Amino acid sequence: MIANPRSLLILRSEWEDVVRMRQRVQHLVVSTFTFDPSQSPTFGDVLYNLPLVLAFDVLTNVLLFAKDEGLFYSSGKELGDLLDGARTTLTWLDWQYLRDGVKSRKEVIQRAKLYGDLQCLLYIARIEGQLVAWGIIPSGESYNRVPTGSLQYAFKARKPE
Repeated sequence: MIANPRSLLILRSEWEDVVRMRQRVQHLVVSTFTFDPSQSPTFGDVLYNLPLVLAFDVLTNVLLFAKDEGLFYSSGKELGDLLDGARTTLTWLDWQYLRDGVKSRKEVIQRAKLYGDLQCLLYIARIEGQLVAWGIIPSGESYNRVPTGSLQYAFKARKPE
């Protein structure tokens, strides 16, 4: 989708930052609960909101590059405007889900609302899938995938020793 090789390198580097942050958060959450099971799983929820915001920032940058390359028109530079402008001209896996995520992202940034770990990881996975579909990042990467259940539920089931 993005023809400029330099732009692709920038976007791939930004996505690698999202992946590294997600992995660090997962490691921190798991190690915290391993050593102190009395910690609230909310701790993990708080941390996962950072890679959520970073992932949406990468999506914004992808759309800005696509707009600059003339792939679609948008009157604005905000993520919502870009998504609306690209709705019919770019191929989407689930445009509505990502468009709904714009509201969640704004709530995290502007009102400090926090979403649960699973919801954050699902948004990140959907963005990742879209980037793969567009050829922004390779599909063969071994990124950590969304866990089958929320970390909250996994730790609720664990009894303190």
